[in-house]
Amino acid sequence: MGLFSKLFGNAIDEKTVKGVFDDLSKAVNGPGRNKQSEQTNYSAPAAAAPEISDEKPAEENQYNFKGTYIQYFDKVFREEFPEYEISYERSSLNRTSTIFTFRSSGNVVLYVELMTERSTANRFREKCKKEGTPYLRYYYDHNGWWNTRKYITDRTRKALG
Repeated sequence: MGLFSKLFGNAIDEKTVKGVFDDLSKAVNGPGRNKQSEQTNYSAPAAAAPEISDEKPAEENQYNFKGTYIQYFDKVFREEFPEYEISYERSSLNRTSTIFTFRSSGNVVLYVELMTERSTANRFREKCKKEGTPYLRYYYDHNGWWNTRKYITDRTRKALG
């Protein structure tokens, strides 16, 4: 509390500080805003969030994969969705994210963005919304989320229809 005592005097307590930060968080993020892996598919409802667990699941997941998170998602997408042409690249709008593009007969049918949960970038999502292209987001570094193969496959399949 040293900093807050210096700013506000000894009259401020931990509960008050927590309340201020909770109010600030709600103001910044909006009511009900959640930093989970987000899906914005303009025709389908969002899939349920994964269960948060500190225990690594036995199922194949991003953290027991022998490679980078990008290689892991690429492998899952290519093995589970061979009927689509899948490519990926660093986002030109947000250099900290990677965009996977799913195509069918040459047409884009889904964009999947991999990004850090600390990012507040929404430019690519807004671009997809304007174009009417389905969009899906996965966070690769959210504590307690493992990005299991089943979770990724189920959400992606749902987004693809």
